[in-house]
Amino acid sequence: MKAIKIYIVTYRRSDILNDSLDKLFKSDFSRHDNTEVTIINNHSEFNLDPFFADKVKVLHNQTRPDWSNGNLGENWNQALVNGFKDLNSPDSEYVVTMQNDTSVHPNWCSNMLKMHKKYNFLVGRYGDNLVSYTTEAVKNIGMWDENFTGVQYKEADYWIRALIFNKEKSMINDTLHGLTLNNGNALELDTDIDRNFVEVEEVVKRRADDAEHKEIWLTRGGISKINAWKYFVHKWSGTWKSNPEKEGWVKNWTKDFVDNPPDFSKSNVNCYMRYVYFEKDIPSKSKKRYPV
Repeated sequence: MKAIKIYIVTYRRSDILNDSLDKLFKSDFSRHDNTEVTIINNHSEFNLDPFFADKVKVLHNQTRPDWSNGNLGENWNQALVNGFKDLNSPDSEYVVTMQNDTSVHPNWCSNMLKMHKKYNFLVGRYGDNLVSYTTEAVKNIGMWDENFTGVQYKEADYWIRALIFNKEKSMINDTLHGLTLNNGNALELDTDIDRNFVEVEEVVKRRADDAEHKEIWLTRGGISKINAWKYFVHKWSGTWKSNPEKEGWVKNWTKDFVDNPPDFSKSNVNCYMRYVYFEKDIPSKSKKRYPV
């Protein structure tokens, strides 16, 4: 069994990916034994620095067309399934997921292991930029909902389910979106060093790196965002005292929301098992979230 498996999702931007790998292997992660790093690649244009060739594995999503807007929820589930393999007899103690522009703190790995002594699920500062799981967390929270296409609202959905089903064991420090839980003594995991973040109305936001990425986000990505929001509203309507709004649900949780979270049993959407061979080990007490 591995101690730590890291999965980094990438779509082009090989220069950013290689810089992220450089930061990763220069961090305290390099001092930990029995680890593994895997790249989940989503584009035919892929250039890995030869220096990392014997340090990482690469999973190429070859059936995904280059023009696809993608599905990060699917990528994160790929990481969980490949990383743990079996929820009752896992192949790794921790699975960590990152985006290709994640800039890790120099002591992120030691900080992660310290926080995992208390929490089984950790979220860094920038949404799903850096997330760490144990099998206990996956059993309680479940898999990512792949009905969220593109890059929007899937995090809020997963963080809300962590709030509902894994409240005492989750440390969510998503200050990018104002979604926080048990983060009073959060240690650094990811940073904005050398990364393309901008401050808009005193809030740090990720932005497109070039004209092509801007076009993807605003056109093809825009359609996915609209559909993802409609799905989010459909899924969560009627589960709380007020129906979903972007403020208070997908950003800036209130104390009332955290103290009295939505009732998922009233959700309009069943979480169907997509990976039955893997999800079969979710405890029976948690299968009320599934229609089987």
